[in-house]
Amino acid sequence: MVFRVLRPDSMTVWQNEEIIKRFSKYRGIIDGTQIARYLLAKSIKCDFDLSDPVEKLEVQLKEKSLEFNELLDKDSKILKDRVVQQINYITLAETIAIKYLVKCVFCERQCEANRISGEKGFCLISKDSYVSSAFLHMGEEPVLIPSGTIFFQGCNFGCVFCQNCDISQAWKGKKDISDISQRVNTIQLASIAEKLVDKGAININYVGGDPIPNIHTIVGSLKFQKSNICQLWNSNFFLTDKSLSLIIDFMDFWLPDFKYGNNECGKKYSGIDNYFDVIARNHKRVHDEGSGEICIRHLVMPNHVECCSKPILDYVAEELPKAVMNIMGQYRPQYKAFNYEEINRRPTSHEIQEVRDYADKLGILWKPVS
Repeated sequence: MVFRVLRPDSMTVWQNEEIIKRFSKYRGIIDGTQIARYLLAKSIKCDFDLSDPVEKLEVQLKEKSLEFNELLDKDSKILKDRVVQQINYITLAETIAIKYLVKCVFCERQCEANRISGEKGFCLISKDSYVSSAFLHMGEEPVLIPSGTIFFQGCNFGCVFCQNCDISQAWKGKKDISDISQRVNTIQLASIAEKLVDKGAININYVGGDPIPNIHTIVGSLKFQKSNICQLWNSNFFLTDKSLSLIIDFMDFWLPDFKYGNNECGKKYSGIDNYFDVIARNHKRVHDEGSGEICIRHLVMPNHVECCSKPILDYVAEELPKAVMNIMGQYRPQYKAFNYEEINRRPTSHEIQEVRDYADKLGILWKPVS
């Protein structure tokens, strides 16, 4: 693989032995020695009818997940010879996702809107998915660039300091979504991904807004993607167990946010109930049951070192030992943050350093990607 780099750290980071160890499968996909998980999933045969109740399909999903994880232990040379099945594990997951749209439970808001019939929950996304932009991103973590980043319109959060508010929040109630973004189906999304691969992307990075409302389209697009490319989930991570089960075996790399170290701050600044409980649960699950190759983003916020940053670091050190963290100092008051005096400023250098020193104390790996 030829690296197309604009930043020197994107090369030097791969000289770090611990990074190579923790992201070995991802690096193997880049080098062509490992197979992307979604390609393997397409070789697993499934047998079901579209009319089957979702409960029956969920049972088969669990069975196929076990079959998939047994295959992961086999030699990659053997796996390369497996044949794509017409009705496969990805087809099954897409079918379940579409059934969930009738009473949407993709995120933990669980609005239960019938998105198939045009109803919209908090994210204001119906059954259709909308892409606001797609390009080679050179500003991501050094292990990720050049990243084939696909930004989806809409979000299930309401962060008062959102730095992507133009695609997640600000348009709501003011503009028609089709006027500011491109509606895509599964084939079109796959085409976008393949074009990014042709341009030199080393991963396909689903972000937003947030990709969660678009799980059905993203999973469906995997049927039509063909490249051996890392699939990367870049999200606020406020998924339900049900929706996480639809993608946990298909994603090679996880790039989740971990914003708040308690439920109260999540409610105050993002309008979310049970924030810490849900996010911690989902991080733990992809660490233990998914690929386990995780880079957690934590944005240091002013006046939130004790209530948020340190509890998050404590949890990561105790429960997510394989994870790498990007401790970010880029917070700036935007969108509606001026209404909250305590976060209406940038974090001080002392606050950022206190968080990073605490991460060092706990033995968390953060420097190579921060």
